[in-house]
Amino acid sequence: MNTQIKARLCLCTLVMGITFMHTINAQDNRKVAIGFKVSPNFAWTRIMEGPMENNGLGLGFSYGLMGDINIANNPNYWLSTEFIVTSTPSKINTGDTLWTDDRRTIGLPYKNASFSYNLQYIQIPITLKLKTNEIGKFKYWGQFGVSPAFLMQQKLKTVTTPGIYGSGTQSHNPNLDASDKYDFTGDRGKFEGNGVFQDDVRKARISLIIGAGIETKISGKTMFSAGLRFDNAFSDVFVDDAVDGRNNFLGIQLGVFF
Repeated sequence: MNTQIKARLCLCTLVMGITFMHTINAQDNRKVAIGFKVSPNFAWTRIMEGPMENNGLGLGFSYGLMGDINIANNPNYWLSTEFIVTSTPSKINTGDTLWTDDRRTIGLPYKNASFSYNLQYIQIPITLKLKTNEIGKFKYWGQFGVSPAFLMQQKLKTVTTPGIYGSGTQSHNPNLDASDKYDFTGDRGKFEGNGVFQDDVRKARISLIIGAGIETKISGKTMFSAGLRFDNAFSDVFVDDAVDGRNNFLGIQLGVFF
């Protein structure tokens, strides 16, 4: 099942829950709330330095557990943490000609190169969440914090003219030694670094999180939460020292606290 279908099913389920929710007068005085969330996201790579450029948005997806812990005995102050799996597909390309140093293709130029990354991380966000008092049926919240992440899976599809792949190969793990043959290492140094790109990615990521949303009761202590989150990386995703890129995403958060 692809990420688009997953996102639609989760959204439909949560919308149906909201349709049948009713007003509960009982006050929720708990100090810890635990729940489950899903979040379709729109991902891109921001190139800070180097010959690459972003080539459009990718549709990613997050899912996992979330928890809010009340702090300072104040119903408006919460420490929020999560354990989630996040995929961030994105595409970059270069207008420069790239060159390989493969024995089979020494000096062969590759043009119109594009690199479609699909990276999957385990994220552990830690944020301060500030909630309003109930206004009508809703509480409004904002959050700010950081999110360390660790790479789980990495796939890359490289498209060039002429094609760089062998027969039947569609994608590869860029971090494997066996995939180094797909790197663009130049033509025996003749180009003094021009037309060179190492496609490996770093195994850790850290980002700044800013988000806002609403929270409302479904039944009893069960709460529905929805919002937007901007996840802005401030660590370089690429191993190549000549290219500095940050993989960012904007997520639509949908979750239920039990």
